[in-house]
Amino acid sequence: MSDRRARRKQQLLEAAKAVFEEKGYVAATVDDIVGRVDVARGTFYLYFDDKLAVFEALVESFMAALGQCIVSIDLTPGAPSPRDQLRANLRRVVELAVGDPAMVKIALSTAMGVDAGLDEKLSVFYGLLRQFMDETLETGQRLGIVRSGPRGPMLSIALGGMEGLLLDAVSGAVDSDVDELVESVMRFLESGLLDRPRA
Repeated sequence: MSDRRARRKQQLLEAAKAVFEEKGYVAATVDDIVGRVDVARGTFYLYFDDKLAVFEALVESFMAALGQCIVSIDLTPGAPSPRDQLRANLRRVVELAVGDPAMVKIALSTAMGVDAGLDEKLSVFYGLLRQFMDETLETGQRLGIVRSGPRGPMLSIALGGMEGLLLDAVSGAVDSDVDELVESVMRFLESGLLDRPRA
């Protein structure tokens, strides 16, 4: 693809992102998208088959970027501590989310239910993420870093909590300062929610 075509495609993707964030998938139209970049409808169809195709392209690209943020914990001698590696994973995820609030809203609250094929792709992504996190928790339990107990509920709480935190951060419900978000998550992971019982 030539540089000019690549730029045009990126313009259409950015326009679509803004329209989907503003109107939602159902209310958005191809006319809304091309109107943002002042091109003819025909130009849109040179790059995407329909509204669903551009929506899928946005969601899949964001999910791929999110997946790249999460790196397996390295236990080889000389590697940073598992806590430091976890903190680095969190920072990459939070920086990505805070840097692209529109895609957080689209991918985490709008995408499911739009199309069966996209739902399947999202389910595969979440399944792989859950498996990766389960393996990480298992390693942590084996090393005595993670408390013992069934990992299933831990995973559900961790995944749901991160999703809620990212959505709240980009909507303004909580402060979106990356350092504070990362440290808040680390404090929560290290100490839990409830204080120790008093005698």
